[in-house]
Amino acid sequence: MTLWLLAAKNLKRSPQRSVLTVLAVAVCVVAFLLIRSVSAGWTETVSQTPTNRVVSRHKIGWDQAMPVHYVAEVAAMDGIRHAMGGSWAGLKHPSHAQLYIDATAVQALPFVTMHYELVAPPEQKQAFVAERRGLMVSDELAERFGWHLGDTVHLTGTFTPGDFVFIVTTIYYSTRHGFGQHSVWLHWEYLNDRLPLEQRDRINIISSEIVDPSRGAELAKAIDVHFDTQDNQTFTQEDQALNASFVGAFAAILEALDIASVLILGVLLLTISNTIAMSTRESIPQLGLLKALGFPPRLLLAMISGEAAFLGLLGGFVGVVLSLPVVEGAASRFLVETMDMAPLLVPRGPALLALLFSPVLGALAALVPGRSATSIEVTQALRHRG
Repeated sequence: MTLWLLAAKNLKRSPQRSVLTVLAVAVCVVAFLLIRSVSAGWTETVSQTPTNRVVSRHKIGWDQAMPVHYVAEVAAMDGIRHAMGGSWAGLKHPSHAQLYIDATAVQALPFVTMHYELVAPPEQKQAFVAERRGLMVSDELAERFGWHLGDTVHLTGTFTPGDFVFIVTTIYYSTRHGFGQHSVWLHWEYLNDRLPLEQRDRINIISSEIVDPSRGAELAKAIDVHFDTQDNQTFTQEDQALNASFVGAFAAILEALDIASVLILGVLLLTISNTIAMSTRESIPQLGLLKALGFPPRLLLAMISGEAAFLGLLGGFVGVVLSLPVVEGAASRFLVETMDMAPLLVPRGPALLALLFSPVLGALAALVPGRSATSIEVTQALRHRG
């Protein structure tokens, strides 16, 4: 017990150095959890994607359009429960032109029937279906713009110039990570009527709910075969496979993030090691006295490791606490507003891992300077002036 009290007192030898070390460790932990949160967010986006939907687009690409009658043909196919057509709306708030709004025009009734992850009272969803100018708004956007149910909203078209007037009929929250948190949904018919004649009756996407999730790949192929002889051919995937392909496009980046998170733990190790090296140099006479009194080197090494472990534990705790407002607050808002990413959530597993590993890494960081200091002969230690 005396040795542990002595280790605690050693931290007071240079309070400024101890505080700076704790803060440096905390910053490393915050950076580690930020990287893990971004990586986990992409993975969570895929895992939460429903397995009972397939998504069709034009074979050439997402920016190409298909005839709207494709929706009815898909809906009539065996194994399809519902089908919905949609188009990219391209809307922005006239007073917040830099803020990204994910706006999609949808066929209202099948849309609200299929998308159970967008949660709102049934009467609000019914109001959206009934009102041609109705607007479904995420709770995050409603809060940001100060919108309430029944408000008249003016948005500006980017693909279709002009002012669009909507009535907020539904304010929902999304239970699916990375889907709909920053979105508005409007009636496809309302948008279609505003388009030039040559651009009307076209859609960019068909989302279909299937009866048997195990037949997703089979039905996706059947849809493409059905339209194979048409001028506008389709490319259909299971919804989860589609999201997995998006994440796969960033696979190299995610791997780089994983490597970076490990390197950050290395920085944490070096930070504590540097502090303990300076601390042990200053306490060599003290260590020599303890050796002269009969304390074995392994016990003195345990005292030094305990000092380092305490610094690591304190820095890890501060880092985990700070990660909540930093990662889930400031960093999350920045990425949502500038890159349309899903809100970040600090993964509990890595947070607990950081809290547990910080003192372990601290103790490991003390091994080299600790062994060096405890191996000095008693007479040399007592004469040392560090």
